[in-house]
Amino acid sequence: MEQQYFLGVDIGTTAIKAALFDGCGQKLLHRTQEYELLKPSAQRVEQAPHVYWDTFCACVKYVVQHAGVDPQLIKAFAMDSSAETIAFMDENLEPLDNFYVWLDSRAEEEANEINKRFPASEIIHATGQTPIDPVYPAAKILWFKKHKPELFKRIRMMFMCDDYILWKMSGKLASHGSSWCTSYLWDITRKQWWPEMLDYLGLDEYQLPTLYETGTPIGTILPQIADELGLPRDLLLVVGGQDQSSGAIGVGNVKPGIFSESTGGALMVCTATYRPVFDENGCIPCNYSDMEDVYMIQGGAKGGILFRWLRDNLCREEMMRELAGEGDSYDFMTGLAAATPPGAEGLFLLPFFGGGSTPNPDIYGRGVLYGLNLGHTKGHIIRAFMEGLACNITKIIEYTERLTGIQVTQVRSLGGGSLSPVWCQIKADVLNRQVVTMKNTQDAACLGAAIIAGYGCGAFDSIADTALKFAKIDRVYDPNPGNRAVYNQLLKKYDLLIQATKGYTEELAK
Repeated sequence: MEQQYFLGVDIGTTAIKAALFDGCGQKLLHRTQEYELLKPSAQRVEQAPHVYWDTFCACVKYVVQHAGVDPQLIKAFAMDSSAETIAFMDENLEPLDNFYVWLDSRAEEEANEINKRFPASEIIHATGQTPIDPVYPAAKILWFKKHKPELFKRIRMMFMCDDYILWKMSGKLASHGSSWCTSYLWDITRKQWWPEMLDYLGLDEYQLPTLYETGTPIGTILPQIADELGLPRDLLLVVGGQDQSSGAIGVGNVKPGIFSESTGGALMVCTATYRPVFDENGCIPCNYSDMEDVYMIQGGAKGGILFRWLRDNLCREEMMRELAGEGDSYDFMTGLAAATPPGAEGLFLLPFFGGGSTPNPDIYGRGVLYGLNLGHTKGHIIRAFMEGLACNITKIIEYTERLTGIQVTQVRSLGGGSLSPVWCQIKADVLNRQVVTMKNTQDAACLGAAIIAGYGCGAFDSIADTALKFAKIDRVYDPNPGNRAVYNQLLKKYDLLIQATKGYTEELAK
């Protein structure tokens, strides 16, 4: 039987990764290329549309040219992307503005307005989502309508990142529920646009892409794009998914009882369920997954983007050492953290940069580095960041356990954070649960997309079964019982600070 290959691409917050896999899930080659986000102000985070397309093309071309296989054997393509990053297109499908990246929090007033119009219970049962905050598309759409009314009138189509790239590749206005479920425009149980929200925002369904189940083939690549990228003209394009859900597929998190955490630009913790589970407290959302009729309890927060902020602003020395060819700046940072005692000698981080996160949603929440004294060093600050994000993961898992009744004993780690043994051990110690990395950890989202591509072209009978077959554990991190007391105290302090500022965050954020 002729060997077949599948191309999977991950459109991330700060980078794009492309990887080619064979029919056994073995990676031949991957390519990652970063880009800088545009930050016109503290609340605004944007990206120029051409940056996504140019970076995508560069990554794919590199993989195709250097993988060492005949490109004609690449049979299918799928991709995933970070949800909530949205752009508005005119009648010629040219962008009316930059993409508004999911981190963008300009729409604070609009989020409040939507929450006043739609009670939490109505939002939860229609969309599966918690009360809206500024990062989500419905709030940004309302902001665009209020602040750029002339451009709003010209909207013909709205795209997420992968929708835009898929349109460039195929000419099709297509997407999937696993991204649009967090837009607050889509009814998660009826699998159709939510008319009450569309009416409120002044939108029509024709301004939104047609949604397909992930894994649906939508045709072959446009000839001119195939030639530009060096891909076969009969390459099948398959509807992909959301990055966290695709990453979960890549590490075999495809059935209830398996948990994964991803510390990429975002921090996400997710587990699958065969039915919608609605949190009546409105603290954690239920999303649609990249598998038909499978849902995901998916708690999120800002993750590696905070560690990158720390590097870029406070760790210039480590960055200069990297530029000098001495090694990786993040390795230097985690080395300082490893030399610092657990608990960072009383220093800890509340990682609510630009808003509280699951399971403590609060649009006025802000980051707090608490406990500083003159004895603290850069290493203490770095360790506090790593431990603070681990605390956030712990709180999401504990809340999900209570909501679903499923106990978590092992967490599969993926994303950039899983590259660090120091951070993985910190997570195991703070979570008090076994943390494992997978042999395909760093390519999990791309592998998930490639599995989806193979399923779409008929090479695999099942996304879930294929994911379980391909997933292999690499390293195991068991919690160190000697650190239990200090981390119990840290988790308590984390809760105390949240409780102490509850009801005051709006005033404190002014």
